[in-house]
Amino acid sequence: MNKKQKTTLIIAFVAVLAVIGIIAAALNFRETQAGKKTFTVEVVSERDEFSEKVECTSDAEYLGDFLRGYEPCIWEDSTYGFYLKGFYEMEEDLTNQYWWSVLVNGESAVTGAEQIVLEDGVTYSFVLMQGW
Repeated sequence: MNKKQKTTLIIAFVAVLAVIGIIAAALNFRETQAGKKTFTVEVVSERDEFSEKVECTSDAEYLGDFLRGYEPCIWEDSTYGFYLKGFYEMEEDLTNQYWWSVLVNGESAVTGAEQIVLEDGVTYSFVLMQGW
């Protein structure tokens, strides 16, 4: 294979990757919902024998934005953005492998809270899990 063929092959490969990236972004795009939304926030910690469901309303477009102002939420900004540490006084314990799982209508979230769109009628659950 000569240099020109290699260059053409590399350019074609990069173009295919770019198209795949654009298609993936389009398929994962979720339009936000403007205005007030009513949804449920559920916090569950078997370790602390705690379970609570609260109906909430917010103008925020994303879950992370809502949680930043949600009083029971313990969070911090990290190098990677919003980092959920706990609720009320129940915090993660990484030494013992306790961490918070985020579920949307009972299904594990595939993105961080800052990318989860707030929607009417949805239940956002935060469950303290143990183990990696």
